[in-house]
Amino acid sequence: MITEEENKLLAQTNKGTLCGELMRRYWQPAVLSEELTPDKPLPVTILGEELILFREADGKPALIGRWCAHQGVDMVYGRVEADGLRCMYHGWMFDRCGKVVIRGEWLPEKERRWDVGQPAHPCVEEHGIIFTWMGSEDAPPLDLANLVADEWPETCSKIAHEENYLRPISSIAVQNAGAKFLMPNLIVLPGGKTAAELHWFVPTDDNSHAQFTVPVSQMPQITALPLAAAPELLVEAVRKVDLKGP
Repeated sequence: MITEEENKLLAQTNKGTLCGELMRRYWQPAVLSEELTPDKPLPVTILGEELILFREADGKPALIGRWCAHQGVDMVYGRVEADGLRCMYHGWMFDRCGKVVIRGEWLPEKERRWDVGQPAHPCVEEHGIIFTWMGSEDAPPLDLANLVADEWPETCSKIAHEENYLRPISSIAVQNAGAKFLMPNLIVLPGGKTAAELHWFVPTDDNSHAQFTVPVSQMPQITALPLAAAPELLVEAVRKVDLKGP
């Protein structure tokens, strides 16, 4: 059992908080692949950060800050082009790294990536979900092999909830003694229509979250602890977080 103070500590996931920093050291689902079309940017809020997703010319997803670095215009009105996302207010073009793309015959190199730009986070698209890494250190490879023994089904789902991510984790722990926990917000729930279900509870902010569900045909080959231990494990992990580095 954790204290009310510890519960509040775990519920705070914005940038600069202990639990928020912990969450940013793991790949997190951002949206379902089907939500992001090739021709329109998609606003998304994760861990309290307002961001914008778009697809590059090759179809790969890119995730940058939602508000234009020039004059704060909402990039949801931006235009997706072959080289990035263009703000329609003054025409600034941002690439997948959030940098401003400048072109002109007057430039000796003909093209320049200006360091002034948006926040940006790496993305990887796997089996119908776009994952993002929001940590300050370099992103490690996204390895899902131990979670899924075969191809993922096409029935991944996402539901928005107006409650913090901890509440459903606690509720499922009471209802299902066989549920397992993987740090920091992923659970494995045995049974259902398949062998098991993976559930990511991704904080939108401190008071809401998105639940991503993936049914799998085999139980994941992982070492996990009972879900009931999740709050205590999270408190222990958060206490070890150094806000100055990984």
